[in-house]
Amino acid sequence: MITITEKAEEYFRALLSKQAPETGIRVFVSNPGTPGVECGILYCPKNSVSFQDDIFRHQGFNVVIDRMSQPYLENAVIDYEDAGNGHGTLTFKAPELKKRDVPDDAPLRDKLESYMLRTINPTLADHGGFAKITAVSEDGVVMIEFSGGCKGCSMANMTLKDGIEANLKQAFPGMVKEVVDATVHEVTEKTYTLAK
Repeated sequence: MITITEKAEEYFRALLSKQAPETGIRVFVSNPGTPGVECGILYCPKNSVSFQDDIFRHQGFNVVIDRMSQPYLENAVIDYEDAGNGHGTLTFKAPELKKRDVPDDAPLRDKLESYMLRTINPTLADHGGFAKITAVSEDGVVMIEFSGGCKGCSMANMTLKDGIEANLKQAFPGMVKEVVDATVHEVTEKTYTLAK
């Protein structure tokens, strides 16, 4: 999936030799399919690999890539240019990075809904929750409604501001002004509680 040149492999092997045994590297895409898309590389300890990841074997180390990032990393190339004196430059070229799940000229609401389904709701699902967009104003105010475990949850406002709003503003810079909770909150048997 990703081409890592020999020089880059050598660079990663040197870095990983100073980490805990079986530590690999994680290559990921954040905010895929949005104007705020970015790619990155992190250390990946063995215990941080999840069922959503695939492991790719390279010369002397593993590369871990989550399945959501993979379509955006097709034909990616990681290279390293040694400048001498222990310094160099790591380059990461990902031609599919700006791939869109919805057309570039699609309405903002369509783009936001696609992002919510791919990025926000899988996280909320860990607590049995879900969030849907009910309206998007011309000036970028996004109305959402929680259901399932998020409805009536005491952490809903934190999830809204620190999670959903922060993510949407980062993924759609300058397009999202505010995210507002339109939910009529009531505690039900599905409501997530910290005691669970």
